[in-house]
Amino acid sequence: MINKMSEELNIPVDSLSDTIEQSRSFVKRIKINKKSGGERIVYQPARKIKVIQYWLMRTIFSKITIHSASMAYRKEGSIKENALKHSNGGYFLKLDFKDFFPSIKFSDLNKSIIAFRKNNNAIFKYTKADQELIRRVCFYKNDKLPIGYPSSPIISNIVMYKFDIRVTDEMPKFRKYGNVVYTRYADDMIFSTDRKGGCEKIFSFLSVLINSWSTPSLLLNEAKTRFVSSSGGTAIVTGLRICYDGHITLHRHYKDIVRLLLSLYKKGNLKEEDVYVLKGHLSYIQNVDSVFYTKICKKYFDIIDEIKTK
Repeated sequence: MINKMSEELNIPVDSLSDTIEQSRSFVKRIKINKKSGGERIVYQPARKIKVIQYWLMRTIFSKITIHSASMAYRKEGSIKENALKHSNGGYFLKLDFKDFFPSIKFSDLNKSIIAFRKNNNAIFKYTKADQELIRRVCFYKNDKLPIGYPSSPIISNIVMYKFDIRVTDEMPKFRKYGNVVYTRYADDMIFSTDRKGGCEKIFSFLSVLINSWSTPSLLLNEAKTRFVSSSGGTAIVTGLRICYDGHITLHRHYKDIVRLLLSLYKKGNLKEEDVYVLKGHLSYIQNVDSVFYTKICKKYFDIIDEIKTK
């Protein structure tokens, strides 16, 4: 693997070997405040480590099967697509894994890659040296998957493949509760049904399954478990509102924030750093809620066009 990497990246083997050997020394620890309180540690690898990670993502990880229920970190999935999957649901179960990335270890990925190669005629080489390379470059202390590495998201999807299969295979058992849909957006699991009572039964099954699951060792964040119905008119799925008629839109509070930022920009009162934040919001809105985007464009066409050029 390292010889192929050296050839494709045009980096001498000796230089690559030294970088890989010392890879965990070239990492910054960044503390970020959580909205719910406390801090999250994000790990930022040096550029030369990222180059190797991106090569691994393109050459190895992208060839490994990811389950269709996994909606994050892939071309076929998005927050909007995830919400659309549940647009016909009336009852929802929303769960969250605790410390999702750090709960995944190199041994979990290693087992997944070996199993994939066994079932797919070894479509790429995977020697002991290759395993050591991936362990050093893509994992951090105690061989845990770090938050912040470019390679961590796709690794999490690879490792969760068997779990997603198991959950999906079990869903037909709950058909008496109507059409049951399961998706996973990173550490968020969403289940929806169109009949009452199904979500409670699914939760009982999942509690047993997760407690017995060992690769990776998963733990539910019970404080974030939610049973929700759309009887009040709407339900929230990965930050988007599913309305009673099935269409997807943004939360009203989020819309108000964007309108306020646009108004401040128009009056010349928006801080320079917040202009780029607003630009990101506009791009997001254009992708997930074209109706709202059209509405604000009608009112703020000139300034939106100006913001886009910044």
